[in-house]
Amino acid sequence: MPTHEALTYVTLLAHPNITAGTLCKETGIPDSKIYYALDGLSKKGMLIVQKGNPNIYLPMPPKDAIANLKQQLTERLNEKIKEADVLADMLTPVYESAAKPEELEVAYIVRGQKNIINRMKTLIATARKEITIFISHPAVLNGVKGSLTEAREKRRVKLNIAMTREAFEKEDTSDLGKIRLLSCSTSQSVESLGMLITDMSTLLTLSDWFEEVAMLTQDRNLIRVCREYYDNPVCCTEVR
Repeated sequence: MPTHEALTYVTLLAHPNITAGTLCKETGIPDSKIYYALDGLSKKGMLIVQKGNPNIYLPMPPKDAIANLKQQLTERLNEKIKEADVLADMLTPVYESAAKPEELEVAYIVRGQKNIINRMKTLIATARKEITIFISHPAVLNGVKGSLTEAREKRRVKLNIAMTREAFEKEDTSDLGKIRLLSCSTSQSVESLGMLITDMSTLLTLSDWFEEVAMLTQDRNLIRVCREYYDNPVCCTEVR
C-alpha cells in the first residue's frame, strides 16, 4: 500500500467522519495528492464515502478492510497465474519443436601402467565421500594403497574395496578396513580388469593391466552398474 494511502487510512481510524480538507491538516498530505490516496483506498474497499458538500470519509473496520484488500490481491494473483499459464502453453510447442543436441558421454583413454596408476591416485586424492575400487593385480594395489589409506584416515572417505584373492594374499591390506573378494562365477571378466569409482561421478576401468590400457568416463549408467556389482554379496564376498 502506498505511503499516502496508509497514512490516510490510519488517520481515518483515529478521526472518522472527516473531510478531505481535515485529512490534509491531520496528515500533512497536500490537497493535490489527498484525493489520489482516498480514491486508492476506496478502490481497495478500505473506506466508505458519504456523498455531500463536502464528502465525508469513514474507514472500514481493519478486519474488513484487510479482508477486502486480500481478496483483491488474490484476484490479481490468479489473473497473473492464468496469464503465465497461457504464456507457457504458447511457448512449449516452440521449445519441443526445436532440435535438441544429443548428450554425449565422453570417454578418455589412458595408456601406460605408470600413467594409469598416477590417474588413479589423482582421482583418489580428489574424492570427498566414497571410493569404490576393484583391484585385479597386486601391482595395482601396491601403487594406490598409500593414497587409499590417506583418503580413509585423513579425509574420512568411505572405502569400498574388492579384489582378487591373488592381490589380497600378496599385499598387506590391514590399513584399508573391510575387504571383499571377487568370488562369483561371473567375476572372471572383472578379475581380468580393474575399476575405480570416485564419489559416484567418475569411473576408471582398467581393461588390461598388461596391455597398459584404461578408460576414464563419467557415464552415470556404467558407474551405477559397476557400483551395484560391488553391492552383490554373491559376487563380492566380505572377508574382513
